[in-house]
Amino acid sequence: MAKKAGKKKASNKSTEWIAGYISANRATSEENERRRKEEGFKEQKGLKNLNSTEKVYVTVIVLGLIGIFIRYVVLKLI
Repeated sequence: MAKKAGKKKASNKSTEWIAGYISANRATSEENERRRKEEGFKEQKGLKNLNSTEKVYVTVIVLGLIGIFIRYVVLKLI
């Protein structure tokens, strides 16, 4: 009698890749946090620790909100 070929386990490469990325990122974050504690670095809150791209995003959002306010509130009164 011939043996039946067993089913191969389906491999999900994307899940393995994402899980690897998450575990590597977690390890890197823990290492950075440990190093900051050793150096006595205190993380600043607020807009001071934003990079240039994030500052541009905040500026665009604020300008957009000002524009919406002017259009729907100020110009409706005129």
